[in-house]
Amino acid sequence: MDYTQLKKAVIRLGEMWTAYQDTTSKRTLLEQEAIQDSLVKRFEYTIEMSWKSCKRHLSEEGFVEARTGSPKSIIRLAAEAGIIDDVDSWISYINARQSTSHDYSEEKADKVLKLVEALYRSAKQLYKVMSSEELG
Repeated sequence: MDYTQLKKAVIRLGEMWTAYQDTTSKRTLLEQEAIQDSLVKRFEYTIEMSWKSCKRHLSEEGFVEARTGSPKSIIRLAAEAGIIDDVDSWISYINARQSTSHDYSEEKADKVLKLVEALYRSAKQLYKVMSSEELG
């Protein structure tokens, strides 16, 4: 199975997380807000690529129920299959992603920003388990 999209999503999330954390740069407020907005979007995209990659992976492994599952049911199935170990964290990522899809308030963005580092670690691990390739 091709995991290229997931790999790119995880790498780009990590790059933007690094840029967001860089407080030594002399950025304008507009530039910092643009980085924050991009980080939220990359969070959303990484969640989408993660659960959809799990869905394809599980389908190819013969899990018939994966073909029609919702993001949360796919994550639960991935845990049962040993692909992920912390269902609660993944469900919190999905919930945060769903809350930002229609509401771009600062409060929702802050919730996502608090989860980015954990998602980055989780998504790297997910990629490693499914592809047998480690990301830096």
